[in-house]
Amino acid sequence: MAALDDTIVEVLSEENPTSVRSVYYRCVSRGAVAKTELEYQKISRRLVALRAKGRVPYRWIVDGTRLTRGPVVYDSAEAALRETAEFYRRRLWNDQPVEVIVLSEKDAISGTVYPVTSRYQVELSVTRGYTSVTFVHDMAETLTDNTMRGKETFVYQLGDHDPSGVDAWRSFQDQLHQFAPNARFECARLAVTPEQILDLGLPTRPTKRTDSRSKGFTGDSVEVDAIPPTELRRIVEAAITQHIDPDQLEFTKSVEHTERDLLESLARGGLR
Repeated sequence: MAALDDTIVEVLSEENPTSVRSVYYRCVSRGAVAKTELEYQKISRRLVALRAKGRVPYRWIVDGTRLTRGPVVYDSAEAALRETAEFYRRRLWNDQPVEVIVLSEKDAISGTVYPVTSRYQVELSVTRGYTSVTFVHDMAETLTDNTMRGKETFVYQLGDHDPSGVDAWRSFQDQLHQFAPNARFECARLAVTPEQILDLGLPTRPTKRTDSRSKGFTGDSVEVDAIPPTELRRIVEAAITQHIDPDQLEFTKSVEHTERDLLESLARGGLR
């Protein structure tokens, strides 16, 4: 058990934040545990203990399944201005020729890649397998609005390589084209791809042939959690940054700096 704990700490020291399942796959790859659900539960229990002992910071493990909502409130108008000035960011994509959206099939993966999407101000949505008609229709309206503003939208997805995961992504794209027939957009799967399974040596699991969607699906299945968090973030960042015009980005930063100075001046009472 001590050796397993050391492996968990080592894995997380190298790559964080990440999900419990991702830690499990890292441990499987290192031969520390077998690829079974019981071993996954063991990793989950050890992570609880290791965080309680202080060996693993709580922030190193992400949980995208719990949502907390509450109103944003301030002690005063001055406090609101100070905080606004501190965190103000001008929308990067206003000055870019395209728009980018990232979809994650799983809540846990959204927590892993959020530091990247947040840095580049890209919308990140969790689909949880097959999406609702409402979600697809809302997305289609966004794509149509972007087209009317003269912008093409690139929709990227992260999901499991298994019959349901692959078919859910197909279904989503079909509905999107149905609801937004005149919109300019492209869809692409960032992970998991058959090439990544081979290139990264990802751990596989037998495909459930009882799944009604397994007909025509070849090979074993792979969860997106099996991709190392650092690699997953690199994949997402590369997909986003290829669309950013560096000159326009510098212009956005310059305007943002000027506008932040204005907000700070207002917070200090410099403008009446």
